[in-house]
Amino acid sequence: MLNKLLRRNLSIPQLAGYSVTALIGMTLIFTAFGFAGDIKPLFSPSTGLFKNEYFTVTKKVSLLSAISSGNTVFSDGEIRELESREFVKSLSYFTPCKYGVYAYLKTSGNFPPFATEMFFESVPDRLLDGAGKDWKWDEKEQFVPVIIPRDYLALYNFGFAGSRGLPQISEDILKTVGFSVELSGGGRSEVFKSRIVGFSDYLNTILVPEKFMEWSNGKFGDSSPVRKSKLLVEVKNPASPETTEFFASRNYEVKANKGEQGKLSYFLKIIITALSLAGLLILLPALGLMFLSINLLVYKNKKTLSNLILLGYSSAELSRPYSLLVTLLNLSVGIISFVLFIILRKIYMDKLQILNIKDTSIDMMTIFFVAMFTIILTFVNLLWIRRKIEATAPAMKRIV
Repeated sequence: MLNKLLRRNLSIPQLAGYSVTALIGMTLIFTAFGFAGDIKPLFSPSTGLFKNEYFTVTKKVSLLSAISSGNTVFSDGEIRELESREFVKSLSYFTPCKYGVYAYLKTSGNFPPFATEMFFESVPDRLLDGAGKDWKWDEKEQFVPVIIPRDYLALYNFGFAGSRGLPQISEDILKTVGFSVELSGGGRSEVFKSRIVGFSDYLNTILVPEKFMEWSNGKFGDSSPVRKSKLLVEVKNPASPETTEFFASRNYEVKANKGEQGKLSYFLKIIITALSLAGLLILLPALGLMFLSINLLVYKNKKTLSNLILLGYSSAELSRPYSLLVTLLNLSVGIISFVLFIILRKIYMDKLQILNIKDTSIDMMTIFFVAMFTIILTFVNLLWIRRKIEATAPAMKRIV
C-alpha cells in the first residue's frame, strides 16, 4: 500500500528520459574503459610497440665528418636548447664503450661457432623497464647481460640463415645460448660470460646495463669525456608539427619509435579521452533529470508524505520505495549498457586484429569498473532521495 501511495505521481516520460540518456552515457564510458584495457598490450614494455614516444636524434654525416668526427657530437648548448623545447618530455643520451669488444662462441649443440668484433652502448636503465629480472650487473660476477635489436634476429633468420642453410632461431632459444666477450683497452684485457636477455624494437644498438658501462669504461677506456653523438628524446606528441619542424630546421636526423605507430598511439589516447568525456557530458544531464524528477515527485506527494509522517513513518521508510525503484532502474541500465559494450567490443576487436591483438576475454578490471560505476551512480541517486525526504519532512511537520 505504501509503495502504491508514494509512486502514484511517477512521471514515466521523465524516468524514460533518464534511462535513455544514462544508457547512452554509461555505454560510452564503459566502451572507453574497455577499449583502453583491450589495447593495453600495445603499450606493454614486453611488446615495445607503443612504448613511450622516443626519437633517436643524431647529426647528419657529411664530408666534414670524414675529417673530424667531432662534427657529429652534440654540444652542451645544443642539448640545453633541445631540453628547453615545449614538446620535449625528457632527454637522455647513448653512452658508447671506449674499448674493444670481441665476442665468440665455441661449437654448442646446433649452433655453429662464431667470432666477431662488436660494440656496446648503454642508456638509462629506467628506459628499459621491459628487460626483465636478468637485466642487472654485479661486479662480483663475470656475467654481462645484453639486449639486441629484434631486427638483428630477423636478418639472421630470413637472410643469413636461409642463404647458408643454417637453422632458424626463435627468441626463446637464443636467450638460452651463452657466449663469451673479451674486453680490451688501456693495456688491460678480460673475458666475461654473456647472454642475450631481451630484444628491443626501437633502439638499434647493442645494449648493456648502465652500471656495467660506467665500470668498464673506467677500467678499459680512457679518461676522455663521453661523446654525446646520439640522443634519446621522449616527446609529448609525435604528431606535433612543432616537433618535426624543429628537427628539420636544425638538420638533425631523427628515427622515431615505429614512426606512424607512434602517431597512432597518440590518436588512440585521444579517442579514449573523447569517449570518456562524451559519456560524462551525456550522463550529467541524466543525473540532473533524475534529481528534478525526485524533487517534483516529493512536491506532488507532499500531502501524502505529511499524512504518513503523522502516522509515524520515518524518513528511511518513506524513501525506501523511491530507492528501490531507482536501484532497479540503474541496475537495468547498467546491464543493458554492458551488453551494448560487448556488442561494440566485438566490432572494434575485429578491426584491432590488424595490430596483432587477439580477441580474448574481457579484462576483469573492466567488469569491476562497470560494477563499481553502477554502484556509485546508484549511491548518488539514493543519497539525493534520502536527503530530499529528510529535508522535506520537517517542513511538512510545521505545515501540519
